[in-house]
Amino acid sequence: MKFKAFFLSLLAAWLAFVAPLSAHQYGGSLKVALFPEPPTLVAGLSGLGSASIVSSKIYEALVTYDFDLNPQPWLATSWETSKDGLVWTFNLAEDAKWHDGVPFTAADVVTSYEVFSVENDRLKLIAGKIAAVEAVGEHQVRFTLNEPIPSFIYMINYGNLPIIPAHLYAGGNYRDNPANATPIGTGAFKFADWEKGSYIHLVRFDDYRDGSEPFLDDLYFVVIPDAQGVAVAFEEGSVDVVSASNLEGFDVSRLAGLDGVESTKHGWEMLAPHGFLWVNTQKPPLDSVELRQALNYALDKAFIRDVVFNGLATPPRGAFDSRTKFFDPSVNDYAYDPEKARKLVAASGYDGTVLKLSTAPVGSAWARLAEYEVQAWKEVGINVELDNNDVGGYLKKLGDRSYDLGNIYLYQYGDPSVGVTRNFYSFNDVAGSPWNNVGRYLNADLDAILGKADSVTDADERAALYAQAQQIIGNDAVQVWTAELEFPTLYRSKVRNLIATALGLSDSFAGVWIKQ
Repeated sequence: MKFKAFFLSLLAAWLAFVAPLSAHQYGGSLKVALFPEPPTLVAGLSGLGSASIVSSKIYEALVTYDFDLNPQPWLATSWETSKDGLVWTFNLAEDAKWHDGVPFTAADVVTSYEVFSVENDRLKLIAGKIAAVEAVGEHQVRFTLNEPIPSFIYMINYGNLPIIPAHLYAGGNYRDNPANATPIGTGAFKFADWEKGSYIHLVRFDDYRDGSEPFLDDLYFVVIPDAQGVAVAFEEGSVDVVSASNLEGFDVSRLAGLDGVESTKHGWEMLAPHGFLWVNTQKPPLDSVELRQALNYALDKAFIRDVVFNGLATPPRGAFDSRTKFFDPSVNDYAYDPEKARKLVAASGYDGTVLKLSTAPVGSAWARLAEYEVQAWKEVGINVELDNNDVGGYLKKLGDRSYDLGNIYLYQYGDPSVGVTRNFYSFNDVAGSPWNNVGRYLNADLDAILGKADSVTDADERAALYAQAQQIIGNDAVQVWTAELEFPTLYRSKVRNLIATALGLSDSFAGVWIKQ
């Protein structure tokens, strides 16, 4: 009897283990609404979220992250660190292949680091702290640091260090490489075709790992340039998945309530999209801290939350998102106070110069936000006009620094040293990029505080330093903060395991399946 009970317990455990796997079904196409259309599908060439949503199916990174931001295996199967934190060794997948059939090796990781330590603004910030990246075996790579980097495991996220093939990119110009015409990755899906203005088509990579994934036959990313069109397409079933970032806020709750539709707020834990305006702080009259403070006080953040984003936002308190580590809730939130804004405008010596608010056509909510901002600032005596651009033109103006004010949201990547401090280092004001210190804020004291905060390993000391930095950034009104954004994902109930990590729609989709 004891043996029988033991056997039955083993059988029950085995069934519990295999049941989830056996429940997965192969086949089917998944259609995802996409906007704006990305300029490229090659990993790391565009900072647009839409580019990441597509390219993360083609390419992979060393690690991904669960909803609690714990690192999880992706191309790296395991890793260990030395006691002093200066050596990180990653053991790599031995069964991974590139889509052209070439085996994946440690050399690909080395080449990827060599490329993106130059090309990626965030990774570039820590390149000087990394002594060497070397292959120490065909499937093992070692990062040796000059000093501890407490956020290192977050620094190698997909947005910073996607892995690209050494046999196509070693020793060449990355941005002008002929290989960019046909993206080749190790991901669960490979590039099939791209009908510009219509759709991007990816198909199952049959040689992905051991062949058990992916479950889907193919993916279609359907380009729909307006929120109304996205809503109609989802409601009528033309697409299966849509992010609230591509919908009108009032449509989110309506569509989520339809039969056969589910929604989730998971999948943004790592990215924490944070809305604000770049302010060209070196350009008069915006070099006046009083005027920048007035711009902040003039905006009703509750109105922005409730009316502009239909409740899918949280009023921010400065540069750090409340979902990001070391957020300090004591920072001035610039509560709506138009009278104080008027007094600050007068104190600034502002002479009525017309300021330009640069915008891009990335959704009606952002158009409403810009229109509201212009009116709110007019009411406190600041003259602002809209400067409408296409996406490319808008990003070029930011890169060229030929703008006054510009709405944007950026990802914070869990740790401030990855996604926040890059926006404020004086030395990171590098013309040509729309993703670094675009505000051109120069403060040597802040540089020193941030540099230390980004490097010390003691969590309490980091917290104190980041709190000090947040107070400086807030008091100087370096930016105009608008919203901590929430983008629920809506999807058909037949779609299973869609949002599985903290990267949400920017993860691999290897485990996504459709119930037939």
